[in-house]
Amino acid sequence: MHRRTLLALGAALATAPAVVPTTPAAGASVLRPTAATQRQMDASVRALWHSWTTLLRHNPARGWWAVRADAQNGANAYVAEGQGYGLMLCAQLAPADPRARACFDGITRYVLDHPSRIDPGLHAAEQNDRMVSHHGGDSATDGDLDIAMGWLMGHRRWGSTGTHDYLRLARERIAAVKRSLISPTTGLLELGDWSNGAWESVSRPSDWMIGHFEAFHRATGDASWGAVRDRHLAAIRRLQSVHAPRTGLLPDFTTGPPSTIAPAPAHTLESAHDGHCYYNSCRVPLRLGASRHPEARAAAARISGWARTKCGGDPARLPTGYTLGGATLPGGSYQDLAFIAPLAVGARWGGDQAWLDALWRHLAARAELTGYYPSSLQLLSMVNVSGTYALNP
Repeated sequence: MHRRTLLALGAALATAPAVVPTTPAAGASVLRPTAATQRQMDASVRALWHSWTTLLRHNPARGWWAVRADAQNGANAYVAEGQGYGLMLCAQLAPADPRARACFDGITRYVLDHPSRIDPGLHAAEQNDRMVSHHGGDSATDGDLDIAMGWLMGHRRWGSTGTHDYLRLARERIAAVKRSLISPTTGLLELGDWSNGAWESVSRPSDWMIGHFEAFHRATGDASWGAVRDRHLAAIRRLQSVHAPRTGLLPDFTTGPPSTIAPAPAHTLESAHDGHCYYNSCRVPLRLGASRHPEARAAAARISGWARTKCGGDPARLPTGYTLGGATLPGGSYQDLAFIAPLAVGARWGGDQAWLDALWRHLAARAELTGYYPSSLQLLSMVNVSGTYALNP
């Protein structure tokens, strides 16, 4: 999320062409839900997709499509992370919806027409309800990482010979991420292209998308992305071993380089919970579990396994927001799918079939839009876990 955006807290295609499920890489030990057949899982994914697409807004005069976020009074109606989610989901769900490519190209046009004022190779993080960039017009790292990954998925799905050359766009975005979003101080991702001075030491673990770094390496041949991956894995290793040895939880924000990295103090960027696992780091099991790297998968599985003990194996009892030691944050007794859905991706690597099945049943029973943020994370997680529509460039 962008530094000026506080997430609103809240509890708050029956048929499709046949698709062959993706298969794990050779030698991988991966669980799939046994609580539903593949056909049932695919139907749940399509039902949520059909509901989720009501977030898409069209500006026919400009050829734009954009994902509308939950925002009061249109203050931040459109945010970078939402367009990244939209690109990845449209590419992955295209076999289930003939409209998906048109929406994908419309989101692409929207992103290209809203560049950051600092690095025009990146996306301006926030637009108002009139689709006009505001609040400085600078970038947010997670949005650009997902935008690049979305274009790689688009290339994988359709090739790059249509309206847009997706592979070229992805490579250009990856180059912009490298030049403007990697801190010269810590070697970790910064919060956006606006980060400078003391901000160069602040990072956000939910941006540490190990699988994206690996895909960027494959797409560009740039070996430095392997070093970027390894620095972020080192940071995860230290945070889990030193600051969260019992839970494996990661904080919303961090300070310092991998060798001395620590949770950020309260109110570093967003709230009193900046050093806790809150509405940013709830995404971490999805981000890490989607990687091919065994250490990232193990880190995601560790968090998911802790969550199982926290709720006694019943996702409906899982609270929202934790200290790194695992205590529930004040006011966190309600349930939010943004905290529950990503755990299913981590559970794929944890060896606990009953827990994965419980998570899947919980998500499948709620396969309708509950809000931009929780439903986006839910759909991304269900696509990954069910396998049929997942793409891994």
